[in-house]
Amino acid sequence: MFLCNVENLDEIALIEGDELEITYSDLHQKVANFSRLFSSKHLIFIIGDNDIATIVAYLSSINSGIVPLLLGSKTSQGQIDNLINIYKPRYIFQHIDLNAHNDYSLASKFKEYNFFLRDIFEKIDLHPDLALLLSTSGSTGSPKLVRLTKQNLTSNAISISKYLDIKSNDRAISSLPFNYSYGLSVINSHLMSGGSIVLTNKSMVEKEFWHLLNKYSVTSLAGVPYNYEMILRLGINRLKIPSITKMTQAGGKLSNEKINKINDILKKKNICFYTMYGQTEATARISYLSPSDIEQKPGSIGKAIPGGKIWIQDKQGKVIEQIDSIGELVYSGENVSMGYAISIADLNLGDLNKGILRTGDLARFDNDGYFFIEGSTNRFVKIYGNRVSLYSLEKIILDKGFESAFLEDNNNLLIYVLQNKKLSLEKLRSEVSEEININHSAIKIKIISDFPRLSNGKIDYKGMQKNK
Repeated sequence: MFLCNVENLDEIALIEGDELEITYSDLHQKVANFSRLFSSKHLIFIIGDNDIATIVAYLSSINSGIVPLLLGSKTSQGQIDNLINIYKPRYIFQHIDLNAHNDYSLASKFKEYNFFLRDIFEKIDLHPDLALLLSTSGSTGSPKLVRLTKQNLTSNAISISKYLDIKSNDRAISSLPFNYSYGLSVINSHLMSGGSIVLTNKSMVEKEFWHLLNKYSVTSLAGVPYNYEMILRLGINRLKIPSITKMTQAGGKLSNEKINKINDILKKKNICFYTMYGQTEATARISYLSPSDIEQKPGSIGKAIPGGKIWIQDKQGKVIEQIDSIGELVYSGENVSMGYAISIADLNLGDLNKGILRTGDLARFDNDGYFFIEGSTNRFVKIYGNRVSLYSLEKIILDKGFESAFLEDNNNLLIYVLQNKKLSLEKLRSEVSEEININHSAIKIKIISDFPRLSNGKIDYKGMQKNK
């Protein structure tokens, strides 16, 4: 079965909550049973949580040649409806009913989930290598999806397993959403290695999370900057996590000060701390910094993962070989996706990237070959691990009748809005929070009379950044 290559099928594969444990043998059987629901190669929308049912649906789909789009259960119904209208999936797997879509009927139930079948559908052309679709634009409802292959998923899982030295006795906990490329890579790499995963939707601020981590002797913990901010507030030095042997961080940048503080405390607990860099377009991981290099290379994204290669190039595409010169970071490897889809017709496209990804990030390297991110060529930011398109957000707010400009401010979203009598700050904050699935406390709004402008009339974002 895809990814689940384990010698002893009696070993535990997945644990859910305080009671439910299933072996690899159980998992194989559940996947085989679920796969019988499919009657034709098509798309499936899997709208779920960190639970066994969702993982079974995911593995069954890929194992059967069905192409899943993974979405979190907190995705707004409006966003889901938009994607359904664009991509017209044959199958939908989710908790709630499909009242707004009369062309689907309930075909089966799987635990608390419903499996819907489109009664009348058109056959769509899917590229034979297409295996998975993931969103890369945060939760702004954009139809832009990353097209991934089985080779992408497998090669990245193998690479991660290699540099993190994941063994069959390793156990992770789902501290990140399954539909987020980083969270999915944790699941894939542990199943590939014959390890196990504790599935939970509890957050690190909840006692139940730490109860499960200790009850099941979790050995590996992954997090984005927001998670580590929480751990620091909880008092990382006071955390009793004796089973943990490694912790990883990606999904955005922590300050060098906080990275060093975390690393110093974890070293005393005999825990290895890895900082990593990646993108969904490269199936999650591109580079990593070993624990032994954190003190010597503060702020570095390290070196390429096993099997990959990174370099920088200028705007003309010429490779930059000069130390500390800045250029666009480029990556090559078997985990580079085939490209994007923005419509149903794009699902038949072949490999447009050809194994090479221009990341859109500006970087440099030092005399030891370690890379450092220095900026971005695109207007995307990462807020608590979510990659958010500022352009898309501004358009959403404009559609509501307000002019706005967005900036990232210490892992928070700072919104400048022009004065408007109809403006309700709390309502706007709530709507933006729902659109990007980020807690409203991370969203700040400032009302201004006008935006600073460049000579061409465009908003002067750099000027706003300096004066925020």
